[in-house]
Amino acid sequence: MKVANRLVGVAVGLALVGACGPNDLNGISEQDIASQWLNAAHDNSSQANGVALNGVRYNGVRYNGVRYNGVRYNGVRYNGTSLAGTPEDQSVEVDSAALTGFDLDGDLSDGSILAMQITSVQWNSLAAQYLYNIRYYSLDTYSWEWLCGTDEYSQPIAAIPIMKSYLYPTFDIDGDLSRFTFSCVNAALGKCALWGYAPWKTGFQETYNSSTKTRDLGPSHQACQRLVRADYCGDGTPHTRNGTPIDVYDTYSIQTPDNVGGNTLEADWRADGAHCIKHTRWGTADSTVTPGETDLQYVQRVCPSRLAANDASCSNDANSTFHQCKGFGLTDQSTRYVLRNQSYLH
Repeated sequence: MKVANRLVGVAVGLALVGACGPNDLNGISEQDIASQWLNAAHDNSSQANGVALNGVRYNGVRYNGVRYNGVRYNGVRYNGTSLAGTPEDQSVEVDSAALTGFDLDGDLSDGSILAMQITSVQWNSLAAQYLYNIRYYSLDTYSWEWLCGTDEYSQPIAAIPIMKSYLYPTFDIDGDLSRFTFSCVNAALGKCALWGYAPWKTGFQETYNSSTKTRDLGPSHQACQRLVRADYCGDGTPHTRNGTPIDVYDTYSIQTPDNVGGNTLEADWRADGAHCIKHTRWGTADSTVTPGETDLQYVQRVCPSRLAANDASCSNDANSTFHQCKGFGLTDQSTRYVLRNQSYLH
């Protein structure tokens, strides 16, 4: 699958406001909306969740901050297509478009709270998910701004909930279970989920030689967010630029390679980053991130064992755990290379 890369996310808790209709697309087609995460020449970046506020970062959404008209919502969860929750004074769960108008309290890295609103909730058949248009109140402009920005049609870029939070700057999964993340669909966390590596799919069935085993796609989602950002060492440091094309595929054949001419194998990936790195995506993707050295020199300094040239196990690709014949039977699936990508050195 040929794509381009980006990554960002939000931490929040919820309450009621007036809003637009739940399916107000203003004449924009589902395919146009889907281009926010499918267009190979659009929406690529080194960010994880797609949200940046003058250097202050989102830490996630508070589960205990969900409320509507002052009524707190309990048991907030993701049901596979939508957020859902139950009012504390009732027993009926609310989900999908009924969440239109909820306020969100965003946790920021400086300890402050960001006022946010779900202005509309839209079903998108291409995503097979409800997508959320969210805005936040800017203390810089004293006005409401779209959380994920707008696309080429001047439509707000949608977000989806990821029921995890992430540590900065490593972007490891945070063990704090009190928060979850809203990710823009054009950023790494959102795109990876919509490409099929949905972290809520814990019962994916993998079959090999007439044997079937249950897999959790959470590690594939984490591997994907590192792949999209070219986070080779798994330390959170990105080595890519917006719009850089990559061909992403996986051991489960959720995505398959396009084998675009000029591309060669870049690396194998798992939740902790890249392994058997053949080449970097750029000579130097961003000199402010890796001042005074190339991306390859960064890898040589920080995680040299990740380079194919330094790992004897990478010399024979047939032995890679990326291939089902080698990875399917592994007792510790966390050591398995679940994703690969092709690219060319820019």
